[in-house]
Amino acid sequence: MSRKSIFGKSFSKTINSEDILGKEVIDLEGKRIGVVEKVLIDPNSLDFIGLEVDKGFLKKGLSIGKSYIDKISESAVFLKIKVVYEIKNMIVFDKIGEKIGRVSELELFGERNKIKKLYIKRGIMGGKLEIPYHFIDIIGYNVILTVKKKRLLNYNKKISSKIS
Repeated sequence: MSRKSIFGKSFSKTINSEDILGKEVIDLEGKRIGVVEKVLIDPNSLDFIGLEVDKGFLKKGLSIGKSYIDKISESAVFLKIKVVYEIKNMIVFDKIGEKIGRVSELELFGERNKIKKLYIKRGIMGGKLEIPYHFIDIIGYNVILTVKKKRLLNYNKKISSKIS
């Protein structure tokens, strides 16, 4: 039995929540982020505003706004971006290749996919270093900085002395 429409237009080229829920979410570089768990709709305008992604057992979920979505295909949801949260645990190197530590936390500009600061864990007794966004050169498999380790350490000494 076919459905009747009171919309006045054909629904033949639309997708529904069943077409999206459970689909894999893939970032700009082809990395699997998780699966679509919820479709987000603004209750006032009734516009689609984004998706919630389940990243797996014991991992925090992620909300992705529609402006970051490139396309929704039959097999997956493709993003226009690399999700910055995926850089956690990446190794950080200074500009001459010296290992600094691993990304333990990050701070974003508001709720955007733009890094404000990274925090680096430096081993068991090494403490934590703050890296402002303007010290970041490249984010790929690892994070490469625009500065040498010495400048980063000096920067962290200055900010810790301001707090004290």
